[in-house]
Amino acid sequence: MPYPSVTVLIPAYNAGHTIERALASVWRQNYPEMEVVVVDDGSSDDTAARVEQFRRPGLRLIRLENNRGECGAMNAGIAQARTDYVAFLDADDEWLDDKLVKQLPIIDARPPMSLIYCGGESMDPEGRVYSTFGMEPPPYSADQIWRGLLVRSYVIKSTAVARRAKLLEVGGFDEALAVSGDQDMWIKLASIGEVGFVTELLARKHEEPYSLMKRYGTREDEFGVPMIRSNLSRLAPRLSKQEMRQILGQRYAGMGRNIYSEGCSGRGAALIIRAMLLGNRPLQNLAYLVSGSPTINRFKRRFLRRKQSQCYP
Repeated sequence: MPYPSVTVLIPAYNAGHTIERALASVWRQNYPEMEVVVVDDGSSDDTAARVEQFRRPGLRLIRLENNRGECGAMNAGIAQARTDYVAFLDADDEWLDDKLVKQLPIIDARPPMSLIYCGGESMDPEGRVYSTFGMEPPPYSADQIWRGLLVRSYVIKSTAVARRAKLLEVGGFDEALAVSGDQDMWIKLASIGEVGFVTELLARKHEEPYSLMKRYGTREDEFGVPMIRSNLSRLAPRLSKQEMRQILGQRYAGMGRNIYSEGCSGRGAALIIRAMLLGNRPLQNLAYLVSGSPTINRFKRRFLRRKQSQCYP
């Protein structure tokens, strides 16, 4: 079977401690037609040196003089790609065997398809798998999955393969987004083409202390809210006012809970209240606010300490 050529794109910033693992997982693919482009996004560590130590055919290192952020690094890589398809891999993640072999023939056989993704597993810093993702695709037809992506993110970047022409058609990644840039891209790609998926665990996401979401987790709303509002505005002719309210309500609730759980109770609560005002599960959200409030958490900790002191005199 002939396989289409693909560019493996790895944006990397201070990834010296993980880049070798990511590259090793790419070469385990044994995919016959691929180039590997690592974009060093102005790292201050030895990321570039670790990439340069490999003398592999098809491996290219692009060094950006100044840090452009993840979206800027991916745009730089897409501009340099020499193939029709781009497979994304975060520098701290890895692929499981046969990922490309199972994805590329599907998207290549479906010209209307702009994006394909797969399932994966999440690993904690001790190397233990603690969850899986991407095994339940959105309940929409292939050309309507953008509706589900507006509600929540189903696609993890390291699972995605996209047509390069479609990436360029939508203008590349939005470099104003420090986070949520990948979610923004999947929505755009899904809105101009079909989305496919392979319901197998073919990627592994590692929990790293310096990941983007760890660094920007408490500011998720700063980028996520404008991103969703921009896409809703663009897709408004395809959505009813009720659908737009529901989407915003679900997004506010999800981001609010994430921020609330990170300890930013004021900002998180404000988003959850906005979700409630839009009709998003008011009773459940109110119960969440009360059960997770700082006062209740202090009471829980005090009660736990009292119980422990009773059990261990």
